[in-house]
Amino acid sequence: MSRQFEEQSIEAIDPLETMPPAKKSMVIFFLVDTSKSMEGSKLESLNRVMGDILPELIGVGEAGTDVKVAVMSFSSGCEWITPEPVLIEEYQRWENLSADGVTDLGDACEELCQKLSRNSFLRAPSLSYAPVIFLMTDGYPTDNYKKGFEMLKKNRWFQYGLKIALAIGSNVDLDVLREFTDDEELVLQACGAEMLKKLVREIAVTSSKIGSTSMTLTDATGERSLAEVAGAKKEQMIEAVQEMKQDIMGVDDLTDLGDMDIEFDEGW
Repeated sequence: MSRQFEEQSIEAIDPLETMPPAKKSMVIFFLVDTSKSMEGSKLESLNRVMGDILPELIGVGEAGTDVKVAVMSFSSGCEWITPEPVLIEEYQRWENLSADGVTDLGDACEELCQKLSRNSFLRAPSLSYAPVIFLMTDGYPTDNYKKGFEMLKKNRWFQYGLKIALAIGSNVDLDVLREFTDDEELVLQACGAEMLKKLVREIAVTSSKIGSTSMTLTDATGERSLAEVAGAKKEQMIEAVQEMKQDIMGVDDLTDLGDMDIEFDEGW
């Protein structure tokens, strides 16, 4: 082959056509309370449903989107079960968590804040959607959670992320969860094992779908701002949560639980 022909052949190739299209990525964070009070049926039920839902999260993102999972347990301190976000297709074996210690929610929030960064867990080379952050707890913080909350509120990934909280049982400080999500409509409460399983499944799948979906243009002038996208996704999640409350919990609002003849599972 002549040198001239080689040069023409190389120049005829568009390098952009040889590159796969850039994928977007979205991380769903599971923050799981593993304090001593979670011991028994609470954590057993949670471990079981988390193992069950992992296959259901495969393919929830729209085409061209990688959905990743990051799992943190917190009790006396906190620990990442996943050293870094893992593609959901590669994370199909749930590591059963065990319960012990107190409820250091503040410590967990400070650690989460550090990881919500392009220099850490959100350093994917492709474009990233704002994360989904799913908090599950059964009690009251035992440390200075306010400090952790204040750090998170200054983090732009947290500001634009989709935040949901699930209270496990009746002995939970719902005000803390409302403060975490910044909206009481995004707080749910599980009264027993079966309700816990249904809520965790619905929250995980629905929030992943919403969080990993592109938003359309508002008009001919350009794309929605980050705040507009975050607000639109939040409204979608609020609508979905309202349906969960009605279909799974049988209430329109958590305050209605006190007016209903609902028994919490023994030990809850």
